[in-house]
Formats: sequence, C-alpha cells, structure tokens
Amino acid sequence: TRSGSVIGTPPYLAPELFTPGSPGPAPASDLWALGITLYEMVEGKVPFAGGEVWEVQENIRQSPDPVLRYAGPLAPVIQGLLFPDPHERLDAATAEAMLREVLGAPLARSTTVPGAATPPPTPPPTAVTEPAPDREPLGPSAAAPRAADGHRARRRPWLKAATGILCVALLATAGWLVAQGVGDDRTGTNGSTTAGSGGSGGRGGGSTGTEKWKAANPLLKIGVKDDQPGLSKYDRKTKTYAGYDIDLAYAIAGHLGYDRDEVAFTTVPTDYRSTALRTKGVDLVIASYSITPERKSASPGGDSVDFAGPYYEASRSFLVRQKSSKYTINDSSDLRRLGVEVCTARDSTYETELPKRGFTMTESQPNTYQDCLDQLLDVTSDVYAVASDDIILAGYEKANPGKVRRLENIQGAEGYGVAMRPGSPGLKTEVCSALRKILAGKVWEDLYEKNLSALMDSRTPPGRPDLTECEGF
Repeated sequence: TRSGSVIGTPPYLAPELFTPGSPGPAPASDLWALGITLYEMVEGKVPFAGGEVWEVQENIRQSPDPVLRYAGPLAPVIQGLLFPDPHERLDAATAEAMLREVLGAPLARSTTVPGAATPPPTPPPTAVTEPAPDREPLGPSAAAPRAADGHRARRRPWLKAATGILCVALLATAGWLVAQGVGDDRTGTNGSTTAGSGGSGGRGGGSTGTEKWKAANPLLKIGVKDDQPGLSKYDRKTKTYAGYDIDLAYAIAGHLGYDRDEVAFTTVPTDYRSTALRTKGVDLVIASYSITPERKSASPGGDSVDFAGPYYEASRSFLVRQKSSKYTINDSSDLRRLGVEVCTARDSTYETELPKRGFTMTESQPNTYQDCLDQLLDVTSDVYAVASDDIILAGYEKANPGKVRRLENIQGAEGYGVAMRPGSPGLKTEVCSALRKILAGKVWEDLYEKNLSALMDSRTPPGRPDLTECEGF
C-alpha cells in the first residue's frame, strides 16, 4: 500500500481519518469504530452506509445524529461514541464506565472518568435528579452545564444519563431491552414522588394546582413521536421537534405555568408510550395516542394510562405504492381480496382491528410506522400497504411524492388524547383546563392551519372533538 493511505472498511472509518493533515489512526478513531459496531448490533444496520469513503463521509455530514430505535440503555454510549469531532467523542475510560453501568457491574478500582471524581454506586430510581433525554433537551435551562473545558463538560452528563436510563430500563424490563428490541428506551427520571399532587380536583382547575405541579416538577417532560411529518418530526440538524403535537404541547405547558425552555421532549415509539409513563420517564405523552378502553384498563401486568381529550379526531386509511408491477390496488377492498400484507405499528389499534375485518397482516409488526413505510418503499418487500391514521399517512405521502398514495378512508376514527399516569388527578385537571381553553378559542384552528392544512389539502379543520375524557375534571 502507499504510504499515508487509510486501510479499512469505509462504514467503520472515523471521519477525522480523511481530514487534511490527519495524523492517522488514533484511540479516538478506534472508539468511533466501536460506536459503529454497537449501533449495527442493536439497529441491524450501520448508521452511515456507503461502498466508497466519499459516500460514507457525505452521509456523516448530512445526518450526523443517526436515529436510535432499539438501543435501550446503550443509546447514550453509542451517541457519545459517534460524535464526528474526535475531541467531543467519549474517551475509553468514560465509555468503559458507561458500559459497566449498563451491565450493572461495579466500576473497576483503577477506572476513573476524566473530569470527575470516582463515580458513586448506581442510586435507586428515586435518587436520580437529572432527566436523561436521548437528545439534548430544548432550552437553556434543560441543557447540560459546560465547564471551562468544554469536552469534559459534555462528557460528564453522559455518565449521569447512562445511570438514569439504566435504572429505568432495569426496572421496566429486567435489563433486557436491548436483547428483546423493546422500543427505544430514550427517557429519564426526575425522582419526584409528588407527581399528580397538584390541582384542586374541580372542573377547570385553578392556579393552585398549576403551582403545586410545577413546584414539584420544574421540568415538564413530554413524550412525542419523531417520524410523523406535520404532527411531530425531529430535525437532526437543528435538534428540534416540530409539528401539531409539539405546538399543542407548548400550549398546554404554557397553561400549566411552564416556559418553552422548561419543556423537554423525548421520543417514545408506539409500543413504549405506556411504559415511558409508568417508569416516570415522561410526565405526559402527546404522540397521536388513540384513546381506547383497552388502553385505559390494561390487562393484569400491563400498563394502563389515563387520558385527557381527545384533542384531534383522525380517520383511518391505508398507504400503498404509487405503482406496483404485481398488483392493481384501487381501494381497501383490493387489499382484502388479494390478501396482500399490511404493515402497521406494534400496539396500534390497527394491529388487532384489521385482522377482524379480513385484512392480512405482516407476520411481525415493527414498533414504528416509519419502519412500515421503509418496508413499503422497498420494492423487494412483501409489504404492499401501511395502515394508520389519515393525517399520519398524509405526511408520509407529502414526504415521498410519486412513490406512495393514500387510499380512501375506511370506517372508524382515532381520537388522540394527552396521556398520563393513572392516579394523577391534579395533573389531569390542569391539562383538561388547558385543552378547554385551546379548543374553545382560535388556538386550535391556528395549530391546524400552521401544521396540517397543507398536508390534508384543506384549510378547514375537522370538527372540534368533545372532551369526553375530561368530564368531571
């Protein structure tokens, strides 16, 4: 080989190896390769694909923050190892400390974390006082403090994040989230034991309840989706969420007395929403969460939730390929007649409802609608339709022009609710009060006009829903 040439498989090579004047392989580049390997182990693919070096480097430049859906408690480790800047990347000692936390093993006596004293033993869940979102929280008050040495300051919260996530993961799933692929455990806890204590309990709430809730919970943690254009979408470049659900969340938070920089969003996949609430990783879930009797009264061992709402009524529909060389699909009856595979998100209402109506479902449902869309766009896949709400599918259709199209709506509606833990009457009172004000005024129409009217090709929003889940609150 020529002197100075880089040898290795492109998807595993650190970006700094190809910068002008690079000194060549270093410990940091090995740690990048470790991060790539861990990502591939839990996600089933490399984060930055490409057969040539320039392809991989361009993917890193375009999307430096790859989405983690199945990493569970490994998420903070992988994210810390995949900083494109080697100076921001986790060093070996910090990575080892975090991995030991994930395994539940004590730190070796000789192991030290740069910029910090010897880490204390993992505390019980109620002792964790720092939220651990999978991405940097929005707003200055939720951001990790930075010391004079910026690199150390950025690394230190990762260890705390790993500890918090470990507590949540172990309690919720006995430490096997990674092995089982149970959603994306990207939540944290604040250890509050007084959640839900606020509120007067009467209809309409009152300032007393708001003050009590915020006094015990200075940061309002809200679980949202990250892959639904128009409703809730995460921009990896700006590290911000946007959409109808996000604007609604800010409006509700404002009525609860929170400023925008006192709200932190966390991504919650469809099949992990109730668990995120139960483990107190989030206070509220505003993530196209359909209100159903089954979700309000879960089976023994399940996670029941309480709802305020509905705040939006969506219709049911299907998304199919724009062109198919094998089948002609004009409406939903063709899906049943042909017996083609329909994909939907695990734990969605469609998973149990559609088989009763004669539709053929994929053998194993993924935990996000985005995964279904990916299968639909793959012409080699046996998936020929995605079942979801019309507003969700409209966003996918707009984002993939000429590739997919929506069929006509079918019978049934999905009422989206703001979900919270059962036994939080004070919080529910305040949320219901906020929703009444939002739906009664022009705010609700403005939210639709800004985020959804273009997707639905209609400036007229659907009828205002009745707040049936707020009666008595």
